[in-house]
Amino acid sequence: MDTNLVTLKRLNIVLAFCVVLLCLVFTYFFFGFYFSEYEGLNIALLSGSLTPGMTFRSVYFSGNQVISHFYSLLYEYYPNVEWISWLEYFWMLIAGVLAMLALNKTLQTLRLSIVVKSVSMAVVYLLVFSDHQIHLIYTRVAYLVCGVSLISIIVFFEDRFAIKNKWGWLLGLNFFFAIGTFIRNEAAIACVLLILPFALIYLKRVKHTALLFVLPLLLVGGQSLFFALDIKNASDKEFHKQVEPDIEEQFIARGNLVPISFMKTYRDTVMYQMAAEMTFSDPKIMSAPLLRSLILPEKMIFTDIRQWRRVLSELEEFFLKYWYLVLIVLLLSGALFMQYDFHEQKFGWIYFWVFVLSFWGLTTAQTYVDKVNERSWIPYIGLFILCHILLLTRSIQTGFSRKLYPIIVGCTVLALINLYHLKHESNQLQKEVEVQQKQLQVIKALAANRILTVNSTAFSFLFLSNTPFHPFNFSAFNKIYITDSYIMPFLPYYKRYLESECKCDIYDYPSFWKYLKSINGDVLIVSEPHRLNTIRSYLSELHNFTLSCIETETTTLKKIRKEYSENIDEFRLYQLDK
Repeated sequence: MDTNLVTLKRLNIVLAFCVVLLCLVFTYFFFGFYFSEYEGLNIALLSGSLTPGMTFRSVYFSGNQVISHFYSLLYEYYPNVEWISWLEYFWMLIAGVLAMLALNKTLQTLRLSIVVKSVSMAVVYLLVFSDHQIHLIYTRVAYLVCGVSLISIIVFFEDRFAIKNKWGWLLGLNFFFAIGTFIRNEAAIACVLLILPFALIYLKRVKHTALLFVLPLLLVGGQSLFFALDIKNASDKEFHKQVEPDIEEQFIARGNLVPISFMKTYRDTVMYQMAAEMTFSDPKIMSAPLLRSLILPEKMIFTDIRQWRRVLSELEEFFLKYWYLVLIVLLLSGALFMQYDFHEQKFGWIYFWVFVLSFWGLTTAQTYVDKVNERSWIPYIGLFILCHILLLTRSIQTGFSRKLYPIIVGCTVLALINLYHLKHESNQLQKEVEVQQKQLQVIKALAANRILTVNSTAFSFLFLSNTPFHPFNFSAFNKIYITDSYIMPFLPYYKRYLESECKCDIYDYPSFWKYLKSINGDVLIVSEPHRLNTIRSYLSELHNFTLSCIETETTTLKKIRKEYSENIDEFRLYQLDK
């Protein structure tokens, strides 16, 4: 190989790494990094912080499959490091470098100065990656890892000659895709469906595209088949597999519950309210068949008008909120239309429109089947933007239309607007972390050396008050239990932990409450009032068990909430009364 070519490739790698590292540092100091949604809970579990004396190996089969064992081993041997945050940002660092190398490859014939090239790479990187660095959650990481690894395979292996000469790199990229797949299989499936049309329009060869997708398809297909068989063959003692994902999607995502007016007795009403609160902690009574009986009968998929109204409403809300990202995509699609040579491949028109419409069709289908949310939609549109940019920079090599100048300027302005919105959002996140930390300090003072029980409506103050790279410290509490949070008590590792604590059967719902009641009042419950009232009514009606609670003084908490009134859970503190 030519020495000058080797040197150039090394310089490109160094340039990509430096740009990504500088952007990562800029994002950290200008915006800040925060846990998003339930990532803090995942880390608290896998680090063993919530199961002292018992290693927690796996969150659940739909996320952090296989790789969670690696995470847990690191925490077991080196407990003072917050491994998941470091590793998830490391995965994103690799994805960022790969994306910039792919961009650099498509720009290489334009003979841009190193300054112009560096600025261009930085703008693209911040547009595609910065949001996911601010909001750390494994779903976003999975999308970036899977999407960028597939894009890299396509850009770096345009012909079979490249495969023969760099097969080790190809295996490495497939291994990186496997990491993303193990982090979240659904993200891998979505990325394959999105990147496949990009591959057809970029490579212009169906057979070569199929060859490059063999290993990713085998991996995604194999893991999906495993999940399907695992759910289908779940035993009665694996309640979490009977509920997830179908019942969870029907209840939360689709809102497909029968009206409460269908209930004929008080007993039925109490059970309905328990189900509606996603409190599935009593599988002997709140069984999977019972929960399914509360789901509205649905017509053939994609034919239910009521669901389409929901889809349109959710998409409208997202498009209006993130109008600047939507507009960037539309402008880039228009630019690609002006630059694309439809006569270069036999089915050029078909490939072009399949690619341009792929994101919108896949997003609509995902919203109908499940739901659309920030953790999946934003990385998805970011990857779609990256695909557009790569196709445009590649097509510009054969001729640059002056009509593209206004589009490039418009996209640059919109990218700056994106940074403005991210800064506003990061300021809001900082305020929320501050109030959550203040609330946690108050609760620590009230529950010092006592047992704290938390449900899924009051997680934020406990798990989102921490920030990435900082190990969780729950030493202020004697123990922390999560007893009525969706399917949490039935995850195998956590189920074993709870049962070892109470010496009881978790499937016997009142048993753990009886255990808490026996601990001489040293229990503090954190819950929203209506949720706790639902649980108390259920225990009384279905099990003839009285759960007596006294609300503790929360003047300080009310004062904190008054200072920060936005997006703060209205939970209360309760003393468990004997």
